[in-house]
Amino acid sequence: MNELIIVEQLPIIKEQIKQASELVSIKVENALSLVCNEETVKEIKNIRAELNKELKAFEETKKEVEKEVLAPWNDFKARYKESITDKYKLADSTLGARIAEVETALKDEKSDKIKAYFDEYLQSKNIDFITYGQAGINVTLSASEKSLKEQAKTFIDKVADDLNLIDTQEFKTEILVEYKHDLNVSRAITTVSNRHKAI
Repeated sequence: MNELIIVEQLPIIKEQIKQASELVSIKVENALSLVCNEETVKEIKNIRAELNKELKAFEETKKEVEKEVLAPWNDFKARYKESITDKYKLADSTLGARIAEVETALKDEKSDKIKAYFDEYLQSKNIDFITYGQAGINVTLSASEKSLKEQAKTFIDKVADDLNLIDTQEFKTEILVEYKHDLNVSRAITTVSNRHKAI
C-alpha cells in the first residue's frame, strides 16, 4: 500500500528572503528613527503608505507562490478522493444498508415470535385488556428468544397477580377501571379507597 503513493520531489522554492529581509530592516529602521511632529507628519504618512504598499506586493507574491505549490497537492487530493476514498465509502454505505436490511428482518422475525407467544400466554390467563406494546419488550439481535419470552411471561404473570389482588378488594370493579389506566395496582387501590373515604 505504501508504494502506491510516493512523493518524488518536494517543491523547490527559490527565494531571496534573506536579502529582502535586510533591505526591509533598513527601511523600517529608517522610518522608525524619524521624529514625528507637525513639520514631518506628512512625510511620515507617505513613508508609512510606501511601506504598506511594499508589504502588499510581498503578500501578493507569497499568495502566488502558495497557489503554485499547492496546485499539485490539491490535484492529488481530488484524484485520491475520487479514485480511493469515494469507492471505499460507497462500499461501506452499500454494505451497511444490506446488513441493516438483514438485521431488521431477523429482529422483525424474532419480534413476531415473541408477540405470538405473548398473545398465546395472555389468552391462557384470560386477560384481554393489555397489549404487547405495554410490556415494553426490547427485541435486539443479541437477546435470546428464551429471555424475551421470559420477559413477556413475567409481565403477564405480574398483571395476573395484580388482578388476583384486585379481586380480593371491596370495590374491585372500580379498582380494575383505575388499574387499566397504567397497570399500577397500588395506585388504583389507593385512588379508589381515597375516593370512597371522601364520599
